[in-house]
Amino acid sequence: MAEKVNINNNIRSPKLRVIGSQGENLGVLTKEEALDAAKKVKLDLIEVSPQADPPVARIADYGKYTYEMSKKLKEVK
Repeated sequence: MAEKVNINNNIRSPKLRVIGSQGENLGVLTKEEALDAAKKVKLDLIEVSPQADPPVARIADYGKYTYEMSKKLKEVK
């Protein structure tokens, strides 16, 4: 993958706009609330847009996320 993605405890921002595992908007949560929400559904918290204000994070399976992103990169090439 071209860029390093922060996941779970590597995310530095104290507040995040969180997208749930089904694509629903969970709103702006603290990092701890977002991590708890991800743990409840046994998935990872992945920072998808660190430049946004507040940064956007998605609750998803990290392995599946990296696979889909690498597929997208190959399609672009």
